[in-house]
Amino acid sequence: MRRLITRLCLAAGVLACGSQAWALDPSVSLNDYHHDTWRRKDGAPVSIVTMAQTTDGWLWVGTEQGLYRFDGLHFERFRAPSGRALLSSRISTLTATLGGDLVVGHLDGGINLIRHGDIVPLPAWNASKVDTVYDIMVDDDGTIWICTRSGLVRYSKGAWHNIDASWGLPQKTIEEATLDQYNQLWVLVSSEWYKLDREARRFQPTGRRDEEGAFFAPDGAMWRRKGELIVRVPSGQIGPALPRREATRHLFRQTRDMFDADGNLWVLRSPNGIIRIRRQDLPRADSFDPLHLPSERLDQPWQLSHPQLTGLLEDREGNLWAMSLSGLERWRNQRIRNIVPPEGVSLLSLAADGQGRIWAAADHLDGLWDVTAAPPPARNPGAFGIVVAGRDGAILSATPRGIEYRRDGKLTVLPMPSTCPNVRELRVNRLAEDRDAIWAGMRNCGLFRYRDGAWQRATELGITPVERVMRAGPDGAIWLGYRSGNVLRYLDGKVSQYPMADGRSLGPLQMIDTQQEVLISGGEGMAVLRNGRFERLRAADPDVLNYVSGVVVMPNGDRWLHTGQGMARVAAADWRDSMADPARPLRMEILDAADGYPGAPMMFSTVANGTLDRAGKIWFASTEGIGVLDTTRMYRNRVAPPVQIGPLSVDGRLYASQDGLRLPEKPMRLDIGFAALSLGMPERTQVWYKLDGVDRDWQLAGTRRKVSYSNLGPGSYRFSVKAANNDGVWNDTGASLVFTVTPAFTQTAWFYLLCAGAAAALAYGLYLMRLRQLVRRLNALLGARLLERERIARALHDSLLQSVQALVLRFSALKQSLPPGSSAQRQLETLLFDADGVIVEGRNAVMGLRLANVHGGDIELAFRRLVERMQAEHRQAIAFSARGLRRRLDPLAWEEVYHIGAEALLNACRHAGASRIAMELDFAQHAFALAVRDNGRGLGEDVLRNGHRDGHWGLVGMRERAAALHGTLLLQAATPHGLELQLSIPAARAYDRNSRPSWRRRVAACFGRLRRA
Repeated sequence: MRRLITRLCLAAGVLACGSQAWALDPSVSLNDYHHDTWRRKDGAPVSIVTMAQTTDGWLWVGTEQGLYRFDGLHFERFRAPSGRALLSSRISTLTATLGGDLVVGHLDGGINLIRHGDIVPLPAWNASKVDTVYDIMVDDDGTIWICTRSGLVRYSKGAWHNIDASWGLPQKTIEEATLDQYNQLWVLVSSEWYKLDREARRFQPTGRRDEEGAFFAPDGAMWRRKGELIVRVPSGQIGPALPRREATRHLFRQTRDMFDADGNLWVLRSPNGIIRIRRQDLPRADSFDPLHLPSERLDQPWQLSHPQLTGLLEDREGNLWAMSLSGLERWRNQRIRNIVPPEGVSLLSLAADGQGRIWAAADHLDGLWDVTAAPPPARNPGAFGIVVAGRDGAILSATPRGIEYRRDGKLTVLPMPSTCPNVRELRVNRLAEDRDAIWAGMRNCGLFRYRDGAWQRATELGITPVERVMRAGPDGAIWLGYRSGNVLRYLDGKVSQYPMADGRSLGPLQMIDTQQEVLISGGEGMAVLRNGRFERLRAADPDVLNYVSGVVVMPNGDRWLHTGQGMARVAAADWRDSMADPARPLRMEILDAADGYPGAPMMFSTVANGTLDRAGKIWFASTEGIGVLDTTRMYRNRVAPPVQIGPLSVDGRLYASQDGLRLPEKPMRLDIGFAALSLGMPERTQVWYKLDGVDRDWQLAGTRRKVSYSNLGPGSYRFSVKAANNDGVWNDTGASLVFTVTPAFTQTAWFYLLCAGAAAALAYGLYLMRLRQLVRRLNALLGARLLERERIARALHDSLLQSVQALVLRFSALKQSLPPGSSAQRQLETLLFDADGVIVEGRNAVMGLRLANVHGGDIELAFRRLVERMQAEHRQAIAFSARGLRRRLDPLAWEEVYHIGAEALLNACRHAGASRIAMELDFAQHAFALAVRDNGRGLGEDVLRNGHRDGHWGLVGMRERAAALHGTLLLQAATPHGLELQLSIPAARAYDRNSRPSWRRRVAACFGRLRRA
């Protein structure tokens, strides 16, 4: 009892919240539904034997050639992303579960379970039960009941169970199973129905035989087919009936006969056709013959893709699907109903009279038609060419004999103007009624006004003839539009002209509307009159406002525009916004052929095309008849489309869509499938997708349901999809998938570090190569310089010095010949003394040129000898020391260092007045250093700060020599007094290349020190 009360509460909630808008509109005839078929040429599979819709929105169809799923646009053969295969391609039955799974039965025996788009592995089935599967039913707890040729099988909690004789069920073919809203399981065995007693775990015979194809009415009643009869099956439950299982659980399963959500009965006939019996025509009986009830049927070859339909299904949006051997068919609501005129009649103009009737006239004078009469439209005999609405419910129509004026059931005929030639052949193509006159535009005769029983030409009123469109305003004015795009207004004898604000014409005018705002339209758009000028209106699609032929103003302020693309609705608020600012685009909803618009708009008609009747229906003419739009029964799809992502394909290999998915490295092509499952009008479903990091903004998919990306780099990506159905109901949640592209080794940070290291090593190698080139070039230049110095030294020694020495010897001999003590001898002795000085200076110059060679390139030896000479000449104590691993200096560096050291030592001896002088050499690994210290007077602060003394160039020369070697020269006061000079030269510039230790020597030296330690 408690369980029953719970179910009753659930039923009450469902009935209170249920929406009848899902079902097909029962007030519409079968021919007025939108009917689509999919055959082999459309990509549909053939020989469909079963179908079902899962809770995610997919429509699954099973055939003897495989399993397919359909999103309303594309049929897709099922392939499991995991690579698992179905047991066979010969499908026998499909059943959707409450949890969103799909159970697939096979003609060759066995079942498959599909979950989240992939095949779920099941334990092996008992070989004795591997047989044809006829039907499948799934309990709310997930138990699967399988009807086979050999008996009933149950799959529960991961295990198979054979339903043997202990269950009270004959071991025969189980043809069908049904689960009702009370969770009662019914099975059909050899034309007899059994019902499961769950507490006793036994099937009990019900005594009902020769019944098949169980289906349920919205009130929960079970019905079956018994021959040609439809019979009601008692549930055996006490109390109010629960609604049917499909309504409470949104499970949609194919049946042979069915009640739709509104309670209308649909019956498949053999051998051909489909029958619909409206709910109000069903008898209150427990059995009836549908063929003897008022019904509608589709049974002609041009109405169906195949004469024998084999199954019906109503989907979650209320669309009706039928399957056959030729393919798939769908019936859905459409908003526009088509009234087809008699063959050969092309209705051109429409007008509503005061009694609520809609009148239509044909363009070839074939009568006046009352299209509100029961189909077909009733013809009012006579030759009529045009019909328009006058004032206060009047109707004006044109005939060869005159203008007919109908009002309140009275008919008045106005004769044609006698001033026109060939009055009998006049064709009236424009009519209007102002406050007190009727205006008529006549082909080949011009525009006339009829007032006070007489016709008057418009030219006599100052109106330019050859107008194209004409409309009377509420104030009694007449508005005229011309092929040039000009617009005139005539009222009380005054003619006014209104130009376009932007100076650009709309082209030949198609319409003038004066119901509220003054609107004009042409082949180049639509405009509204503001401040004495027409301002062009805007829309997101500018072409939609071209060739507007009619405007219908609804009581709530909405506008319906009869455009060149169909009927366009503009909400009242959006219309007011655009009227206040015509530059603001009009937001509109367009109804076209997909909504039932018949044929195409008549884009070259100049008669206002669109009128509203008292019932809220809009009537308009098209190339294939008259369309009727019932604005009071606007079907709206309130079901947000479920959105799915997957599967993914990387270079042809499928992957299931699941967060955290890792894709292989360096994908050349990534295909991502997605779906927005709205089966009613999928071509209007708006689907947007975005791959973060690749797409800058959301991308509109159109009718595509797969997107491809090439050469994605490594990293994490998020692919998102959002969608809205045909009526703009959005799936706010959408779907997203996070996946990672695995980096190849060449895309990792380690590889980049290795590349950076290799690049650095290469750059360092190139640097060393260049450095060696520069060193070789410098050594070559230095060698040439040394050779030149040696040549000069030899030339000085061998020529100049020898010649001077010879002169000295001759002067010495001359001195001996002079009288001793004579002035001449004394002068000659003075000259000889000066000549000895010249010889000494020359020898010193030669020694300077050969300085490095004199000391064998040993800078330490050179400085030791210099110190010894300075001590002897100046009688000064000089300390000398050297440390570090001795290395040969570069010849150029040797000379510069020697001159700096000699200058510093000479300055200390001559000018410092020091009692102690010291010179120190440091052969360090990274640099060569020279230091000269004394305890003398030192230098002034200004000299130390400026680095030189005005008029003296010794310090300047030393700094220049140090700079030439990229070295540093530092002068600072010694402690407690005196001066200290420090010279430091980088090893690369100081030492000879052959004397610098290689990296191998340095490593060996380090290991040697470690061993000693």
